[in-house]
Amino acid sequence: MAEAECIAAPDLAAYQTAAPADFAIGPTRSDRLGRVVAPITVNGQGPFRFIVDTGANRSVLSQSLAERLGVVATSTGEVHSVYGVTAAPLADVNSLQYGQLELGGGEMPLLQGAVLAGEHGLLGVDGMSGRRLRIDFERNCIEIIPSRHARRLRGWEMIRGELRFGHLVVAPGRIGNVHVNLLLDTGSDSSLANVALRDAIGAHIRRNYTRTESSIAFTAGRPVVLSDGMYIPRLMMGGIEVHNVLAYVGEFHVFDLWRLQDEPTLLIGMDVLSQTRGLAIDYGRGAVYIDIRDRFRTGSRIPGVPSSQGTTLIR
Repeated sequence: MAEAECIAAPDLAAYQTAAPADFAIGPTRSDRLGRVVAPITVNGQGPFRFIVDTGANRSVLSQSLAERLGVVATSTGEVHSVYGVTAAPLADVNSLQYGQLELGGGEMPLLQGAVLAGEHGLLGVDGMSGRRLRIDFERNCIEIIPSRHARRLRGWEMIRGELRFGHLVVAPGRIGNVHVNLLLDTGSDSSLANVALRDAIGAHIRRNYTRTESSIAFTAGRPVVLSDGMYIPRLMMGGIEVHNVLAYVGEFHVFDLWRLQDEPTLLIGMDVLSQTRGLAIDYGRGAVYIDIRDRFRTGSRIPGVPSSQGTTLIR
């Protein structure tokens, strides 16, 4: 089976003005929200820029790319996001490829709007069965390799998780003496908590850590205002301590979809993940790997978080 390691995505400015024949591999760029973008070939054409979204159970094409490729919607279906369900046109795609690695095809939703941040699509986890996805945040690229052939990631922290629904890796965490389900979502720029988590850890959060923040989340449907924020002073992820996580609390659809609404659960977004050197999710073994070597021992700040309470990752 072919594998692909850290292939750079086409430059953002280049594809906005180039004709399809002009596309070539160039310097990698993240998208406008800081998410990692991968070069994906669709029906043998491209590569095109797809946001890597570990929270999406299926890949998505932008409507503009579908028109460009002559891909026509044949039906309508539901698209489940963190925040709700949206109706979207569905189209048959023969193949998606990352380098020489075949990621499969099939019926895919066509979306438009701010959720794609101007990119060509979303790369979901529907093609990751039995594989390990490694995201290099420093080089802004990804590796996809069969899980059984994956080399050891020396110096990375491993967190043994549980594979649910065939594509969702749920990792264990801890806040005080409360055990927490952790979901790592590279498609979300914010971290989200369910109400069960807030209720369970209320006694472990000092009053001055709880405050109201607001943010706008762009979804497949209408933008969602996130207004109920809380700071989590200390989260344990395996042997890694994460300090002062800002999480927005709500009865988010995704927790219902994954049957986690009644269990304390935290979805960790790119506000935290992008501060690491790398993230790997092994969909064959149900494990998560995080690399923070020599990078965050002195702390790292997130815009919008008070400087005295910046999120920090340490061992």
